[in-house]
Amino acid sequence: MKKILLIAASIFVLSGCVSNDMSDLKAFVDKTKATYKGKVKPIPEFKHQPPYAYAANDIRDPFKPVVDIEVTGGSYKGPRPDENRPREPLEEFSLDSLKMVGTLAQDNSEWALIKDPDGLLHRVAVGHYLGRNYGRVVAVNEEKLALVELVPDINGGWTERNASIALSE
Repeated sequence: MKKILLIAASIFVLSGCVSNDMSDLKAFVDKTKATYKGKVKPIPEFKHQPPYAYAANDIRDPFKPVVDIEVTGGSYKGPRPDENRPREPLEEFSLDSLKMVGTLAQDNSEWALIKDPDGLLHRVAVGHYLGRNYGRVVAVNEEKLALVELVPDINGGWTERNASIALSE
């Protein structure tokens, strides 16, 4: 009984909040319509373009080198890596990952001690190879290990580039 009485009282109280007078809402809508005279421009007419026929079969391929070594200069005579020599263990690492940790001198020859990323020490002398770009050691001294790398150039050949690994402290 209490529940029914409570529900009836709630309905009676809420019915006082309902009003059918919407004159203020209609006045606001009329004022807004009078202030903003919105007109939508018509959709522009689409101009039909004729299809474009791309015929570049007789033009040079932009993805091939401008100078063809085989055609212009015969066979390539510049530096190139020796693919027949056995690869050395330090050639599987990039030069950035190798550290020079010291040097050794024995019978007029100097050796550099190189630490690879796995923590192993390697003895390196002039003529040894290291790095991914066919780096050949050309000089070893107490401060650094100097080498010459072979890197591919834009013409399909190879270019020599000087590089070094400084002594780590």
